[in-house]
Amino acid sequence: MDVTTNDLRGLPEPAYAVVTCRLVHRCIHDRAAFLDRVRRLLAPGGSLWVVTEIAGRRAATDPLQNLGIPLAEAELLTAGWSAVHTADLDVLRCYALHP
Repeated sequence: MDVTTNDLRGLPEPAYAVVTCRLVHRCIHDRAAFLDRVRRLLAPGGSLWVVTEIAGRRAATDPLQNLGIPLAEAELLTAGWSAVHTADLDVLRCYALHP
């Protein structure tokens, strides 16, 4: 299911302990709307897990160097969550976000 475009009225709210977003955050056009939709789907105590590449972590000569999101975008991703936990894995950053 595509949370950004599919009709979610058939899904119970809030009902999900975990929603994952792996290596697609940079491709979502309306990130604010996506995050709002996910917050409504999360059960109390639930979390959104986001794995995304952070721009600038690859060598300047790497053709994929600009694949990740800029740090300013990462700050927008974490705004408005009551708890944010991160872990870095090479060029990737993993986020556990709690409403």
